[in-house]
Amino acid sequence: MRWIAAFFIVLEALAAFWLGAVSRHGPAGLAWAAPSYLVLAPGLTWWAARRLAARPRPQAVALLVGVGVLVLGLAPASLFLLDRVETRAREQRIAATRVSDVRDEPIVSRTGNLIGVRLSFVVEVPQAGFYGFMPFVRATDPASEGLMLLPLRWTVDGRPETGPITAGRHEVAYELYPAPVAITQGEPCLQPTTPPSLGPSGPLLPLHVSIGDTSYGETWRGGREEYTQVAYSLVEMYRAVPSAGLKPCPRPPG
Repeated sequence: MRWIAAFFIVLEALAAFWLGAVSRHGPAGLAWAAPSYLVLAPGLTWWAARRLAARPRPQAVALLVGVGVLVLGLAPASLFLLDRVETRAREQRIAATRVSDVRDEPIVSRTGNLIGVRLSFVVEVPQAGFYGFMPFVRATDPASEGLMLLPLRWTVDGRPETGPITAGRHEVAYELYPAPVAITQGEPCLQPTTPPSLGPSGPLLPLHVSIGDTSYGETWRGGREEYTQVAYSLVEMYRAVPSAGLKPCPRPPG
C-alpha cells in the first residue's frame, strides 16, 4: 500500500510542477493552483492510503489506485477549468468594452510621402487591467495581398502606455507603418530589409480595421465590418517608404 501511495505522490508532485511551468503562459489562477495542488494532492493520497490499510488488500489496492488516478486527474482538470473561467471572463470584458469616435489620417514624411496611418479612437473599459487595443489594418484589394501596416507607436490619454489602465473612458492613438519602417529614439527609420515584391497599384480603397480586446471590426465576436474613413493604397505606401527621407535604423550592437 505504501509503495502505491508513494508512486502516485511522485506523479502528483510532477503534475504540480507541470502546472507551475504552464502558469507562465496559462491562466492566472494556476499561480496559486500549482502550490495548492502540491500540498493537497499528496496529503489526500497519503490519508486515503492510511484509511484503506484496514480493508482487505485487493479491495484496498483497487480503491487506492482509484483515488490516486482521480487525484492525479485533478491537475489537467484544474488547468481546463481555470482556462474556461478566464476565457469566459475575458470574453465578457471584451463584450463590455466600447469603442467610439474612430478616426484615421495619413502620416506624411518630411518629403511629403505617405508612409503610414494614424488611427485614433475612444475606448471605454469596464474594469482596470491590461488591455491590448492593438489595431489590425489590412487592405481590401487583391493588389495589396500580403502587405500590412504594423502598429509601432501608441499613446493612451496622450501618454506612451505599456502598463494597466484604469476603468473608464480613454483616448487611444496608434501609428501604423509598412513593414520596412521601425521606430528608434521616438522617430521612424528605415530598416535594412529586402523590400517586398510589389505588383501594380490598385484603386484607392478604405482599409479594413479591427481592434484587439474589443469587438470592433471582429465579426466573429458579434461586431461588424469596419473600415477607415480615408482611402489608401498599401502598394503605393510601400513604394513611397524608400524615398521618404527616413534615416537608416541603427544596427544593433555586436
